[in-house]
Amino acid sequence: MKNADDPASKHRPRASPEGSRGHHRRRRPRRRRGFKAYAGLLAVALVAVVGAGLLYLWTSEPVPAAAAADRTAPVRAEAVERTAALAPLNLPADHAPHGAGMEWWYYNGILDAKSGERYAFHVAVFVANTLVKHTVMHVALTDLQTGKRFSSQSRTGGLPAQRVANGYDFRQEGWRVAASGAAHVLNASFEGASIALDLKDPAPVVAHRAAGSKTPGLLDFGTSGISYYYSRPRMSAQGRISVGGAPVEVSGQAWYDHQWGDFDVLSLGWNWFALHLADGSDLMLYELFDAEGRKVTTAGTVSTASASTPIQPGEVELLPVTNWTSPRTRINYPVGWRIKLPWGVLDVKPFFTDGEFDSSVTTANFYWEGPVKVTGATTGEGFLELSGYDRLSAAAAAKRK
Repeated sequence: MKNADDPASKHRPRASPEGSRGHHRRRRPRRRRGFKAYAGLLAVALVAVVGAGLLYLWTSEPVPAAAAADRTAPVRAEAVERTAALAPLNLPADHAPHGAGMEWWYYNGILDAKSGERYAFHVAVFVANTLVKHTVMHVALTDLQTGKRFSSQSRTGGLPAQRVANGYDFRQEGWRVAASGAAHVLNASFEGASIALDLKDPAPVVAHRAAGSKTPGLLDFGTSGISYYYSRPRMSAQGRISVGGAPVEVSGQAWYDHQWGDFDVLSLGWNWFALHLADGSDLMLYELFDAEGRKVTTAGTVSTASASTPIQPGEVELLPVTNWTSPRTRINYPVGWRIKLPWGVLDVKPFFTDGEFDSSVTTANFYWEGPVKVTGATTGEGFLELSGYDRLSAAAAAKRK
């Protein structure tokens, strides 16, 4: 619901009712949600964000009545979406694995302890079907008091999942990521930390689509392929985390993404935002770019508990304002952003600049993922994922520094 005390909410586009509310021993490297950052995974194999205003292919425009009567006028066909050739989103059955070329299930969130401490986490499962099927898990936990970050990852051949009606149950090296409909479970112990959370969501999912598209839950990435993509932006999370062996009871809200399809994660990079805003609305934005750093498209979804609407072309502009260069890899990431929307300007800044996830041993890439704060026209919190910066050409990377 809109907040009457938030002046920005009075000018924010209203959500329309159209939308419904992608075997080794465990390694201990540094990691990052990057499989949306899984971009590198084709080597091995958006989350994201990860992850909509994509290149929907239209053959032409509708036929004007006058032209229909004039036999000398060119005949024009009805507009056709490439996504219309695919099966529509089918829930709850589509919660389960699909056997697509690429698929991921992704979670992030900021958790609060009763004593006031705060923690941020992300957990991702990636399944890649290339010459050999393999499954990767990434996990990270950040202590927001100290900035100390714990992370780990694992990879195995095949699909270590038990069959679940309308869901999944991945178990790998003692970790578990499971769901049956709207009830989810996360369990992982790693590098001196652990996460054990139960998540629930009574609201319908947000089925992302491009502005003007008639097919919710499907995005057309042009030559890179087509992706199914839906989210649960505000799952209630409850459970326990531990840092350095000390258990802490926590609760909060988590963002969940599920994306799959036969798309190429190596051909494009992305900047992906998943933001919880103070008026109760949620904002998913993504910007795709090519290997030269050129923008391909910028799109997203504004949603509430009851409805969602895609952002129209030209309604959003993403401007990087702060960069951070990893001392380990020398990769330069734009970690601070200004977002221009019709109803106001948002400033997005990371809680901590070091959010690089080194997933070179599991998905053959590096990405940046971490919690962010929102100020400006309204306030909020959320997560940012930056994928593909390790694949930018030398010229494009030098330009960004």
